[in-house]
Amino acid sequence: MAGFKTVQLMAPYDRAIIIDSICDGNRAGHVRRLLEEELGAGSSFISHGVNLRSALDLARRLSLPLPRELLIYVIAVQETRTFGERFTPEVEKALPAAADSIAAELTAFFQVTIAC
Repeated sequence: MAGFKTVQLMAPYDRAIIIDSICDGNRAGHVRRLLEEELGAGSSFISHGVNLRSALDLARRLSLPLPRELLIYVIAVQETRTFGERFTPEVEKALPAAADSIAAELTAFFQVTIAC
């Protein structure tokens, strides 16, 4: 999805989670959380060359609404140019770990929020 469109969709929320693929040299299926600062200038290139990092930077410069917290999870893939209706076996195998990581983070967040 385009960087600007993603920013627009996240605008009304306090917290957003983005799950994407990444080709970063890690073994296919490796799941990790990225900090926004780790998004490189070449991350998630989309139409007109506007990636998520650039869209977030521009939204901040323009004082547009953004989530207070942005969680970014990536699953490593071998390559990002082939699209299909199914995940590769490595990515499919990694999905439960990704879901568990996100669920644990959300559970911790809601426990802290309720306690306050």
